[in-house]
Amino acid sequence: MNQNQFESTLQELKAGEEDIRPSDVVVYSEPLRSVLNSAIRLGRISLTDLARQLELKRGQAKQIADLLVTRNLFHVSTLSNEDEIFYETRMSSMTRPLGRPRPDIWKKIDD
Repeated sequence: MNQNQFESTLQELKAGEEDIRPSDVVVYSEPLRSVLNSAIRLGRISLTDLARQLELKRGQAKQIADLLVTRNLFHVSTLSNEDEIFYETRMSSMTRPLGRPRPDIWKKIDD
């Protein structure tokens, strides 16, 4: 990823205020989309792997990971240590409100 792609990726991630759901990843540009899809499928990714897959320096990958933590797609794993940071992916957003179910939902389920 070149510097222009990196800046563009940062802008994409900073553009929204809501949490990022795994289904939202499809709107991001490559190579971020592919890397995030892979991380979501595995349920985790290390900072080293993120940097390698995005072809970025570790500091640049950390900036992206920090934005993903802020937007609640990633959270820092308890397996992290002083040598490596591991991120686990969240399967749902934290701040989007859930819609109310229809009042007759139980009747429809019973039928």
